Amino acid sequence: MGKLATTTCATAKPDPKRDRLLGDGDGLFLRVRPHGTKTWVIEYEFQGQRTKYTIGGYSRDGARGESIPDWLRHGQQSLSQARSIAGSWKAARRAGHDPVAEWEALLSKERETEAANLAALVAERQQPTVNDAIKSFMQKIMAGKKSAHHVKYRLDRLAAIIGTLKIRDVTRQDVIAALDTIAKGQIEGKTAKQLSGEVLTTAKRLWRFAAEREWTGASCIEQLTRATFDAKPTKRDVTLRLDELAVIWRTLDNPELCKSDPVTIAAMKLLILTGQRESEVCEAEWTEFDLGAGLWCLPAGRTKTGRAHLVHLAPQTVAVLETLKPITGKTRHVFTSPLRPKQPIYGRAVNSSLAKLFKGGKLPNVTRCTVHDFRRTLITRLPDLGFEPFMGHKIANHVLSGVFAHYNHNSYEEQRKAALEAWAARIETLTTGANIAQLHRAA
Repeated sequence: MGKLATTTCATAKPDPKRDRLLGDGDGLFLRVRPHGTKTWVIEYEFQGQRTKYTIGGYSRDGARGESIPDWLRHGQQSLSQARSIAGSWKAARRAGHDPVAEWEALLSKERETEAANLAALVAERQQPTVNDAIKSFMQKIMAGKKSAHHVKYRLDRLAAIIGTLKIRDVTRQDVIAALDTIAKGQIEGKTAKQLSGEVLTTAKRLWRFAAEREWTGASCIEQLTRATFDAKPTKRDVTLRLDELAVIWRTLDNPELCKSDPVTIAAMKLLILTGQRESEVCEAEWTEFDLGAGLWCLPAGRTKTGRAHLVHLAPQTVAVLETLKPITGKTRHVFTSPLRPKQPIYGRAVNSSLAKLFKGGKLPNVTRCTVHDFRRTLITRLPDLGFEPFMGHKIANHVLSGVFAHYNHNSYEEQRKAALEAWAARIETLTTGANIAQLHRAA
């Protein structure tokens, strides 16, 4: 059989009716299809089985690379390259190997490796970052919870520093460095160290959430403590005197001193008179109240303890609520926001109003406090009115501890009612100097 020439390969014409096979030796053929396509075919017999295999298309310039596997992968070979492949495969057959079978096995292994690498790449891309974990945590765990805003604020501070890292790859040192950075900042009303401690506490929840979903191994920060960053929470211990509460009340009733809207003022008064939490008061709904019976039924879903709570309303408390009827009586919430008609006011908005009074010098002789301190004051001062120390905790819906909680399941409703009525009466007396007076300003 004669050898092919480059010119022959380039100028070979097709047969319109069938394939043309131009031989070159060692089982190599240039196949010319009826439509003109030219491909290299190697045909041989191995162990009694005939094999005809297309190694690639004809190309005058040939494939890139220096090796036969490179040329085969390219899929286009020159005459000299096709001859080298045919010669190599002939030598392989003489050595007892089936070159096509071995080449197909190599290709299969490469495809498996490529698929595995691709799967690993996809898996790597799907690994959540800290930002992704925060988003999922907020949607699945914090959605609808009162603390969601504060939790997101803390996590966002962390995300601003390490949010783009895969949560799986974040190390304890990464988190420590981020918290150290946060600790250098400052926000109004808090030391930055305290904020870094709050971020750590919240981050631990996030890492537990991620570990449960196998996005990371065991939490790398579980052993860190706020003390590590000198960020132990500062426990508030402000307790007002009853005469200081009376001064606050008189200031709230003085339009020259207090410029807050009637809804905010009423909310602050209810906090003073009932000792309930800011969110429980500010988000109260009219359906929870029976003003005729002097009762406020807090549903379990709105309490921190997750259990329903009954608050007895003193006549003075009922009077405060009655002043709101013309303003918010047709809305869902008792303390409807003046700026967002379908939403309640925020507890921090009430606290801001109190802070403005202190900042403006309107309460010069009153201990600086927040609205949450009203709750502590009620619990602390009720024994001064002759009530058992635990009565304030029952009114505040605290979960009592120890033997008392285990054995004493008495709700003490009559005593709680008497305590709140005595509390309101004492504030009324100190505010007005008389035993009978109105403790509210007309809306």
